[in-house]
Amino acid sequence: MLKKSLRFWILTLLCLTMFGLLSSTLLVSYIVTKENAINHTMEINRVYSEKLAQITDQSFESMKESLSLRAIDMVPLLNDEEGLTTALYHYLRSSNYFNSIAVINEEAKILTSAPALDVIGFHVHSIGITEALQKKETLISDLYDGVVGQKILLISSPLQDHEGNYYGLLAGVIYLQDHNIIETVLGEHFSQDGSYVYVVDQHGSIIYHADRNRIGEVVSENPVVKKLMNGESGAMKVTNTKEIDMLAGYTHIPSSNWGIVSQTPYEVIMEPVLGTIKKMMFYSIPFVLLTFLLARMFANRIAYPLQQLAMQTFELKENNNTVNETKIPTWYFEAERLNHTFKAYIQNQESQLQSATKEALTDPLTGLANRRALIKTLQALQEQMHFSIILIDIDHFKTVNDTLGHKTGDETLVFFAEAMQRITREKDVCGRFGGEEFMIILPETGTQDAIDVAKRLKDFLQDTISPAGRVITFSAGIGFYCDSYEGEIDQFLNLVDAALYKAKDQGRNQYKTA
Repeated sequence: MLKKSLRFWILTLLCLTMFGLLSSTLLVSYIVTKENAINHTMEINRVYSEKLAQITDQSFESMKESLSLRAIDMVPLLNDEEGLTTALYHYLRSSNYFNSIAVINEEAKILTSAPALDVIGFHVHSIGITEALQKKETLISDLYDGVVGQKILLISSPLQDHEGNYYGLLAGVIYLQDHNIIETVLGEHFSQDGSYVYVVDQHGSIIYHADRNRIGEVVSENPVVKKLMNGESGAMKVTNTKEIDMLAGYTHIPSSNWGIVSQTPYEVIMEPVLGTIKKMMFYSIPFVLLTFLLARMFANRIAYPLQQLAMQTFELKENNNTVNETKIPTWYFEAERLNHTFKAYIQNQESQLQSATKEALTDPLTGLANRRALIKTLQALQEQMHFSIILIDIDHFKTVNDTLGHKTGDETLVFFAEAMQRITREKDVCGRFGGEEFMIILPETGTQDAIDVAKRLKDFLQDTISPAGRVITFSAGIGFYCDSYEGEIDQFLNLVDAALYKAKDQGRNQYKTA
């Protein structure tokens, strides 16, 4: 199976790294942005609910104070029905606190109201009026169903003269399902993003809600409402009674035991968070692409030297330790060291190969070409040109070894080799064919030229004393090879060898032509 390249793995690692970094960055950004948005929204709602609680508390304190002052003015008019009614209408128009206002005597009988109601003259025993008549003090009732079919809050103040005589109460009524002072104070949530405000009493009943149909609904199981009923204030994420996730800020009002909740749907804050992450992804795409292109360029530069070294190694194996040298850019340390080591290895292999080749083709004693090298040379010349050879055998060499020893014999062989090299040309090949046999290959040379070389060698030896202490002679066979010769090199050598033995048989110290 074809292995993947280093460039592939570098780019794969790069893509995984970039994907991991981008994913982790986006994930961390999402988590941090979401947490910040949640905390920020809950804190805004907490502060907003706290502010609304202060305003609401101040408004109801103002209502109670205003009602108490009006109650003092109403006592002298209790026996003047027309004047009492006029005073009620005047107060109703000037205060805008209440939806209606009524004077009720100590027997729970409605004396008059503004606006006029069909229940004037009737005795009313509702929860709020009964409580007010019993306590004989300024108070705010719990939410209850009024005689006119509305869910109402009753704010009442006792009717007493300066001597402390009690005559009943002045009652301000807020119709919770109509436009009222609470709605005016709380109004629409400032965010206008689906956030809203609602108010619950100490029993968990909704006093105010943007959806008027929910007024009077008991939501005491809501975790936020439970905290308000316990007198706590704060902020939290909550799933409301409608199974909707909300981010709520809540504030308890100690004076009335009410609670105000300002809350925002969780999905509302998630939309900008997801939008922010999408923008981050969109804006990061050009930088990711640019980074990838730059990294790809560097990956190519990093991988190229190693790729070239790998290809040269493969080529070295396929081509029997020979390789075409290619310039490899080594701009970083590891590639430079590998390239240096590879070149050193190639040089060493070439040196060893040359040494082995030389040893395989060189006679170790004389340094001349050996029999194998001579045969290879002849085969090469056979295809290219005509040539001559001189096959030589030293006369009576065995007696040198027998009488003077092998060391002298070896010295004599070296002496003879040097003599051959002296009298031949640079392009001629001198070699030891075996034992005391030698050969001279004369490229582009005819028979007569070969004879002249043999004569020069003979003359040189006659004038020189060898290591054996005497003049040595030789017998030789001379052959000429040209393109008209139809036989093989082995046959040609046999003919020359036969000429050599003919020279030996006829008395030695001579040469014969094949």
